Amino acid sequence: MPTYPARVIPGEEGLVLVTFPDVPEAVVCAEGEQAALERAPEVLDVVLSGYAAEARPIPEPSDICGAPMVSTDKFGRRVGPLW
Repeated sequence: MPTYPARVIPGEEGLVLVTFPDVPEAVVCAEGEQAALERAPEVLDVVLSGYAAEARPIPEPSDICGAPMVSTDKFGRRVGPLW
């Protein structure tokens, strides 16, 4: 099952932004990296469900070495190792 690479961006006051190069509409902001990565699968679910509802192709995940890997429950994916 495909798993999407995530980009983790530290922000101010402990906030962390998680974005997905392959799914640009999926963006998560939370307090701390762990919280952001825990919320990421749900966000991917919602965005990829929107793709499916609009009959848009589900993007293929790219292979970014060293990036955290995040997947969705609905599409048979889960959070993977951080390194």
